Amino acid sequence: MRSIDSNAIFMVDYETDSSVVREYMTTIDYQKLLNDERNGNIRIMNHLRIGPVNEKA
Repeated sequence: MRSIDSNAIFMVDYETDSSVVREYMTTIDYQKLLNDERNGNIRIMNHLRIGPVNEKA
């Protein structure tokens, strides 16, 4: 089983039926978005892993 870096933040541009969205999200939310793309609900146009979350903030 692969591990998931739950401290990462992603910047994702994706297209829905009626709009284009840029959203910053956690790894878990990004995994859910990938699942939505596999199901044909959205189309991911661009994504960037920004890095770990500052846990002291």
